[in-house]
Amino acid sequence: MRRGYPIFAALLLLAGPIAATENLVENEANRVIDGMIHAQAARFEHFESYTRVQHYSVTTERFGLKADMVAKIHRDRLKGKNYDVVSRSGSPVIQNHVFDPLLEAEIVTSRQSGGELLTRENYNFHLVGQEDFSGRRCYVLESEPKRRDKRLLKGRIWVDAEDYGVVHIEGRPSDALSFWVGRPMIVQDFTKIQGFWWVSMRRSYIDNVFLGKSDLVVEYSDYQFETRLPSIVAGPIR
Repeated sequence: MRRGYPIFAALLLLAGPIAATENLVENEANRVIDGMIHAQAARFEHFESYTRVQHYSVTTERFGLKADMVAKIHRDRLKGKNYDVVSRSGSPVIQNHVFDPLLEAEIVTSRQSGGELLTRENYNFHLVGQEDFSGRRCYVLESEPKRRDKRLLKGRIWVDAEDYGVVHIEGRPSDALSFWVGRPMIVQDFTKIQGFWWVSMRRSYIDNVFLGKSDLVVEYSDYQFETRLPSIVAGPIR
């Protein structure tokens, strides 16, 4: 029996560093996740309202359909979004069955959510590594929605290592966006404006029996803000 003791002691010594490493990894993951959530909440609280222009465009491979729409969106921090359509062109089918439902869904969900969606109540997050993205050092998180919801994406999030703002997102909705669009692969890019990261482009890759292979792009521009709080810049949780 005594001969077994050195082996058992060695295993205990080995288990100590492994447990310590696991704790460090878990602490690092929690720091990144909390920092991201804090940055999102700070952005939401900082602005009373904003206005932006959203340019929608679709091209379909199967039917050769094309369409464009430009809408001006206004979001109030408490009341949610409303919009005015500035212009339309191209396929009425896409206008009626793709653009209008997506725009209406955006308005409705802005009035239901009451804030940002990247929270622990909505997702399980896992830190999977670090990499450079568009010249920024980023943490990479996997996002796993806790329920079926068209607003929540199962995929990956690139989080800026300096200020914990969201730089890039890739994933699929956990529920269909609409009967026509389904659950496309969605890619979102963000740009930093007035100290916070705001969406600049959203591309959806659609491949279904209705539209075939299609590319839906929404470009976001001309942001105008009404600030609520003194000027602050979101930063990491220390």
